[in-house]
Amino acid sequence: MLYAIDALDTLSFGIGKPAVRGEDTFGIGMFPPFPSVVRGAFRTAWLSGHIECIGEMDTEADPTKVWAITGYALSLNGVPHFPAPADTVFIKEGEPLKSLELRENDGLSSLSVPYQLWAGVDGRVSPPDKRYISLNTLREYLRGGLNDIPSVPLSDYISSESRIGIYRERETRAAEDAMLFRAPLTRTSGRSGRLEILVNIDGIDGVAERGLLRFGSHGKTASFRASGAQIAPELGASEGNAFKIYLATPAIFQNGWYPEIPGAELMTAAVSGYDSVGGFDIKKGRPKPMRRAVRAGSVYYYKCAGNADELFKLHGTSISNERAEDGFGICYIGR
Repeated sequence: MLYAIDALDTLSFGIGKPAVRGEDTFGIGMFPPFPSVVRGAFRTAWLSGHIECIGEMDTEADPTKVWAITGYALSLNGVPHFPAPADTVFIKEGEPLKSLELRENDGLSSLSVPYQLWAGVDGRVSPPDKRYISLNTLREYLRGGLNDIPSVPLSDYISSESRIGIYRERETRAAEDAMLFRAPLTRTSGRSGRLEILVNIDGIDGVAERGLLRFGSHGKTASFRASGAQIAPELGASEGNAFKIYLATPAIFQNGWYPEIPGAELMTAAVSGYDSVGGFDIKKGRPKPMRRAVRAGSVYYYKCAGNADELFKLHGTSISNERAEDGFGICYIGR
């Protein structure tokens, strides 16, 4: 089931950074949230109507255990968008992203990979951070038919606000002195239009086609509705023995920054960096273990050393070694 989530208020999503009470006064937020946040919000909405199942949560009998996020995107003015690929560079506003060029490794890199990626343009360039491409553009990119890639900045579709908060004692709810802090908030509307979150959840049962969610760290309200949109691009690899894997969502790998794909040899990669992924386990009453996740938009180039048909079955699936059901590691394969 594909859902579109529309925020009815400002939203707040914290990052995996510890804060020292009484010292850190400026909160740091992120947007969009990790797909795990969306899965958790839907599980909470389902549980609100099935209180009798609260003791079964996170056990083998958990009815929501089979729920898995298999698609995640942003809808910008009704058009699905994805993070810009990391094997492109941003030159200046108003110009398309430029694809990086594949060259043999000349020994300048400390990585033992046979190829490198170069900008191939004069002047200063920047990574395409917080820029998004449309679904149609992603399709053409995966087919290998684009060198100039149109994109839009996420900042055109959101606006930032902040509120002042104060710490309260958990038991008495009394405010403490010298405990003011600034809470960062995001409003999903900007000068170029409005934003919604698109999420495809397989195995979901017992959730209405429309309703309300408590969403984000402050429990703000968002509405959701079933959507007939299509957010999965077609397989872009159809010939040759080289292919690329594009990450549509962050991924957690055992090897740190790159995934080991059986039957494939890594040629080179464009990695956007990492995010710290954590969370809070309500049932156990403690934080979840912190993990580093490769950021969405990262791209890996591989040479096929096995059965290509088996490798291409990875298209549209998760290659994350952890929390795949939470939507981490959703990838698409291109030429």
